[in-house]
Amino acid sequence: MFSTKDMLVLGMMVFALFLGAGNIIFPPMAGYHSGTDWFSASLGFIVTGVVLPFLTLITVAVKGRGERLSVDLPRWVSVTFWVALYLILGSTFAMPRVTNTAYELGFLPLGFVEKNTASHLIFAFVFNFVSMFFMLKQGTMISAIGKFMTPALLFLLVAVGIAVVRTPLSPINEPINQYVDFAFFSGIVDGYQTMDVLSAMAFGGIVARALASRGITSPQDVVVITIKAGLIAVGLLAALYICLFYLGATSDAVSQTATNGGQIFSRYVDALYGALGTWLMCGIVLLASMTTFVGVTSACADFFATFNPRLDYRFWVVVSTLLTTIVSTFGLDTLLRVTIPVLLLIYPTTVALVFLQFARRKMRNPRFTYGFTVAVLVVMSAFDTLNNIGLLNENVLAVLHRMPLFKEGIGWLLPGVIAFIISFVAGNMRPAKPQPDAAA
Repeated sequence: MFSTKDMLVLGMMVFALFLGAGNIIFPPMAGYHSGTDWFSASLGFIVTGVVLPFLTLITVAVKGRGERLSVDLPRWVSVTFWVALYLILGSTFAMPRVTNTAYELGFLPLGFVEKNTASHLIFAFVFNFVSMFFMLKQGTMISAIGKFMTPALLFLLVAVGIAVVRTPLSPINEPINQYVDFAFFSGIVDGYQTMDVLSAMAFGGIVARALASRGITSPQDVVVITIKAGLIAVGLLAALYICLFYLGATSDAVSQTATNGGQIFSRYVDALYGALGTWLMCGIVLLASMTTFVGVTSACADFFATFNPRLDYRFWVVVSTLLTTIVSTFGLDTLLRVTIPVLLLIYPTTVALVFLQFARRKMRNPRFTYGFTVAVLVVMSAFDTLNNIGLLNENVLAVLHRMPLFKEGIGWLLPGVIAFIISFVAGNMRPAKPQPDAAA
């Protein structure tokens, strides 16, 4: 039996797993740049930062593992995709970013040490290896996050949210940069940066294993429970994002020299609460970073443990933690600059695998439809990535700028939809081929 209390614990755990570094860093800066259009931008952010992760979480939880969404792709493509996703999500990009956020925005402002390589490395080692002990037993991880860490985190966030709404620091300015004409679509692109659709690929498996440990394996029961628990997380995340966008929009007094949204958030809290704000910020950042680090690293270790039974889950927990500690020494701003091009390359394929799953039963040749759609998306994603890092040929760029939504950063969407329709129709006109079991 799954009680109401169990549902709340699971919902709180899902919220805490998603609430990591990107969820605190990106909304304040986006809110600051979007100005008077902050609410429109926040809605776009919620599309890719809340709605898509929610759909992904449900889909993966029913399947039991995210890898089961790609059974219709060639084996080498599937393995390459999942290895890339878990490396990006884990110890090469996202988790070092989480560690650096905890260091730069949570620990340094306390004033105990100066910012240097030695203090950075020591903090990263202590923070990451303390987090590691919550991962060594997966049941302990779920209980610790859902019952203890999340309530404390929510209490601190509510305290900040009430103060921001009651006492905004500055009048709201006009939008700047891409937010002048494309606030909503810019918010969609900003939502990419949370990596929450990628995270949901991993967290869906954590939810499935948590339910299986309670004897709940029926797809219908998993869907109902995941939707109910997910709605708790969705409501909390959406409210948090709207509040953080408003914080950014009213932060002109403290945002002039900020290089990332985390600095805006930190300075805003300091302005509202003074010395107490520094400790409040420390608590929020450390708890948010630790819950996400624990959940993501655990999921990554669980994935890599499937390749070789001799290298088990605990081995990969230790390896991932150690690698994250080393990579985190590159610094927060550096990792933020690298993250976007990498996300633009892999994110569209991740979204496609979720939505293709809903149409799979209608496909006579799912291998053809999956393969063709993903191939087109990979090409378009490569164009977006090259454009983002300034390596795209000017002639090619001029052609791509004529495509709908390319300037808004989602030029892959229309080609992806067209590729799906063409491959779906063409595939259904061809003789049906034996299909792998998507639930396997």
